[in-house]
This record gives sequence, structure tokens and C-alpha cells, in this order.
Amino acid sequence: MNDESDHARANWRVSSASFESSAPKLALLPPADRPEFAVAGRSNVGKSSLLNAMSNQVGLARVSRSPGRTQLLNAFAWGLHGPGDATAQIRCVDLPGYGFAKVNAKIRDGFGPMVEEYLLQRESLRAVLVLVDVRREIDDRDLSLFEFLADRPLRTYMVGTKADKLGAAARGVWIDRVVQASGLPKARVLLTAARTGLGVVGRRSVLETLVRALEVPR
Repeated sequence: MNDESDHARANWRVSSASFESSAPKLALLPPADRPEFAVAGRSNVGKSSLLNAMSNQVGLARVSRSPGRTQLLNAFAWGLHGPGDATAQIRCVDLPGYGFAKVNAKIRDGFGPMVEEYLLQRESLRAVLVLVDVRREIDDRDLSLFEFLADRPLRTYMVGTKADKLGAAARGVWIDRVVQASGLPKARVLLTAARTGLGVVGRRSVLETLVRALEVPR
């Protein structure tokens, strides 16, 4: 499927969203009964804010100022409404943030195996969004995650958050830097700003990108 396919049929939106469960391991997640995407990134990168903005529900994903507060696999069920009254059901799984020095070392060490098991064995997983704050340097852990996912049949995207903090020229520079560091094509590098709605919904947005990556029927 072409990442740069025609956007003329855009206008997908999240019509319903609900929290399903928090799971400490893959086996306790909801059944793999619908297309699924995962959201990854360092702690406080803006994962919850982006998910809340995309679903248009302020309190859907919990926003925490304490790094490492989200220490489980958090599943959310989304209903989509698209052009011509098309509908679809998908699932989002919010992965634990990495880079959480305040978390107990024993707990922190357990995140690796839990997330690895999910990324390697979850049958319904189709895409992974790796979020990066555009004001910070790309973390080695971000790049390591891309390398880890390279052999998986998944669509992987680098999503810059808080892009409203940069001007247009600086955004272009950031995208070029990500492409060079990660080897991703530009179509796999997205910019968002939960506060302003940039890249959240509409044409060439994260949601439209996911509709294609998850092969949602049109």
C-alpha cells in the first residue's frame, strides 16, 4: 500500500473511543479481533495528549507529569467514521514510555520483555507510531526501536510532537534530520501538535495515515 496515495477521500474521524484495559503482559490484552496500532516513545513525549486530541476526548488517555506513570500496555477501542458513511473498528495500544529514571529498576527492567513480546507476537498489530519531541534530539532508543522493528511486517512511523513550537523552516530541517538518521522515507515522518490540531485529523494527518496503514476498508 502506497504511503503517498490519493488523499481526496480523506475526512476519517474517530466517532467513538473507550478505554478497554491495562495489561502487564500480552496474554491479558483484549482479543486480537481488529486492526491495531501501537504508540511508543520516551516518557512525557506527548503520547496521551496526541491520543486525546485524535479521539477528541480530553480524558481518554491519562496525562501524567511523572515519568514512567504509564507502566502497562493500555488498550483503547476506537470506532471510525469515514467518507460515504464508512465505518471501522480499530484498537490503539499505548506502550510504556522509556527513559523513566524515577521508576524502580526492577519494574523498569521488566518493560523490555513485555514490550518485545507484544511487538513480536501481537497478531493484529499493523503499525507503530514512535513519538519524538521535535525540540529534542532523536534518542538512541528511538532509533534502536526502528532497528528492532525493521524485520517485522509493520508500518513504522516517526511522529514529531509539539511541532507548533517550531517555524515552518525548522520543521523541514527536523524532518530531513530524521530521514537521515532513521533511513525512513519522508512519507513515514509526520508532524503533530495536540494543542493546535496540526497533523491530528484531516488530510495528511496521523489518522489518515493510520487508515491506510491498517488497511481500513473504504
